[in-house]
Amino acid sequence: MQEIYPGFYHEFKCIANLCEDSCCKDWDIDIDSETEAFYQTVQGPLGDKMRRLLVTDEYDERVFRCTNGRCPFWNSDMLCDIYIGIGEEHLSNTCANFPRVAVDYGNFREHILSFACPEAARFMLKNTRDAYADFGGERELGLSDESGDYMSFLLKARERTLDFLLNPDEPFAYRLADCLEFNAQVQSLLDNVEPAPLDLDKAESQGCGFIFDMHQSFEIMSGEWRSALSETAEKAQGLKIRDDFAADFEKFALYYVYRYYLEAINSGDVLYSIKRIVCAYLVTGKLDALFYEKGYPYPRMRILQRYSKEVEHSYDNTEALNSAFDTDDRFEVENLIALLEEQI
Repeated sequence: MQEIYPGFYHEFKCIANLCEDSCCKDWDIDIDSETEAFYQTVQGPLGDKMRRLLVTDEYDERVFRCTNGRCPFWNSDMLCDIYIGIGEEHLSNTCANFPRVAVDYGNFREHILSFACPEAARFMLKNTRDAYADFGGERELGLSDESGDYMSFLLKARERTLDFLLNPDEPFAYRLADCLEFNAQVQSLLDNVEPAPLDLDKAESQGCGFIFDMHQSFEIMSGEWRSALSETAEKAQGLKIRDDFAADFEKFALYYVYRYYLEAINSGDVLYSIKRIVCAYLVTGKLDALFYEKGYPYPRMRILQRYSKEVEHSYDNTEALNSAFDTDDRFEVENLIALLEEQI
């Protein structure tokens, strides 16, 4: 098994109670079966509390429920009572590993950090594509029925997608449009259909309001995030995404492509990840523009990080987006390109 890491991966260290948006906030905490078995043996008040608070959620997973926005073991000093009481080695897999993510593709495994962690986001915002050099992929595209060739094709398509995404000679909205157009061709090849030119003359943009409406309908953890979405949605169509936003957002998009593009090996759809990046660009870019206009003291990193935590890391929200991509004509490639061209 080949293990693949970005160059900054092993530099990451959790900053614990210095973190401005702890992973101990907002989320239920998954408890794996081996950890649960050990927790059943812990004696004293800590063990009693563990057993009392372990419940089965709607996905049939064992969890500690978030209470008032906090893990019940996250204490007033913003430190973990489990870590303090029985040691780091007895944290659940989720707590021990986050924000480290490993995705197994059979003969290789890709490791990455999650943008939902502020400290991990800082690492990614200061690194470039060079940090992902080991993720690789040749440039020539071809496709056969062999599963290995299918993955090879996706790896090459992923690198070509990033060539478009990181092209410094175009405004970022145009880069996203190029990514959409290229991946529409890739999708045709995956579907065994001869790629055809997009009919952009028939494209129709209805503005970005529907994307904000959808995001406001999502499961939302933070009242602050809900208020920010609502305030931005009211002015979204008139807000211009700032030119310097691209420099930071492309680092988020780089992460997102490496994290999710190869999901197409199972879903069969390369456009899901690209369309989700388009939605993230419009929502976070408009939020950034509003916050700048209002003089809100909210760093750009936190906008991108919070989007990752609220949307990307919610299975229900991601599935809602993918479902809309399948059923709502406003998410057709041509219409999204028209919408992006309005942002210039």
